[in-house]
Amino acid sequence: MNSSLYSIRGTRLYVEQYNEKAEEVLLYLHGGPGASCIDFCFYQAKELSRALRVIAIDQRGVLRSDPIHENEQFGIDDIIQDLEELRIELGISKWNLLGHSFGGILAVKYAVKYPNAIKKIIFETPCFDTQSSTRSIISKARQHFMEHVHSDGTRECDKYLNGDFNPNEMWNAMGRIFQLLGEDKDLLYFKGLTPDEYNKIFQSQEHTEDLWSQNEIHHSKLQEEGKLFENLIPVLSLLSCPTLLMAGAFDPVCCTVQQHAYLQQVEDSRIIVFEKSAHFPRLEEPEKYTKEVLSFILD
Repeated sequence: MNSSLYSIRGTRLYVEQYNEKAEEVLLYLHGGPGASCIDFCFYQAKELSRALRVIAIDQRGVLRSDPIHENEQFGIDDIIQDLEELRIELGISKWNLLGHSFGGILAVKYAVKYPNAIKKIIFETPCFDTQSSTRSIISKARQHFMEHVHSDGTRECDKYLNGDFNPNEMWNAMGRIFQLLGEDKDLLYFKGLTPDEYNKIFQSQEHTEDLWSQNEIHHSKLQEEGKLFENLIPVLSLLSCPTLLMAGAFDPVCCTVQQHAYLQQVEDSRIIVFEKSAHFPRLEEPEKYTKEVLSFILD
């Protein structure tokens, strides 16, 4: 593995590369916003690089990349341009994308703007529409509150599930509901492993609180810009390359509404369901994940 800071459009991006001599290139786009590529590189980057050139980055302003300043202009289009400039900098003619969660939004937007730069796209439990994702997450939280007889939590969920709120308001509501859930909030996103097992992956890396705190600016600026909340389902029909959606059977983010929309909107669409996974199939069913990614990319 080779890790470097690349100067891209006035900032430095943290980039990890594996098996740089391989012909097929896979770029991993992390979720969050602001989650970093650590958990992907923990296992999958190494396994996939047995056959692929794997590239994983911390997006602009995230963790090991240079921070975004408070007075700096930043939005989703900056990430898209960073990706394209990085591709040119690395001398890659075309690459494959793997977008997880928020990374699915980036993959769609990048593919629509630069279709000639992409061979194939894999979506791992993606978000195509934050409104339906947040409703699904809040619905799952409500189920948890009901099972644990938490009446305040149930009422808070009902307020937003039955009311008329825009995507930004629903996003903020999710934060308040997570406060009521406490540590149990992580249970919404896992099935094949525990939150503690997931957190140990990050704890094994020596990164200061200052580095992690800079992710908050990345996140808050994207929320303030608002493009994070655009419904991309109508845009899916514009995708011109082969795509694959990897869904977790217990995932609240890429809910059935979005899965059905993907099947309807995308030509030659295909979904693989990970029956023992929620939001992180790459860690919950790692062997199956590696096999499916390689099969799709190398076919």
